Amino acid sequence: MPDINGLELVSFIKSNERYTQIPLVIVSTEGSERDRHKGMGLGADAYLVKPFEPEDFRQVVTDLLARDGEAG
Repeated sequence: MPDINGLELVSFIKSNERYTQIPLVIVSTEGSERDRHKGMGLGADAYLVKPFEPEDFRQVVTDLLARDGEAG
């Protein structure tokens, strides 16, 4: 993204009332505990580090959909 980095985008989305309920998954090459903590602290619902197995992504989405189904 030329004008904004991913963490700035997460912060923008989660701080906008219109979008706060949308589950947000960070997919990144940055896998340190510090990076994960920062992303989750900004409001991401999950954090996957590349490369990952497709099953890992599927499980994250399944978990988020189940969580949202329980809340609604």
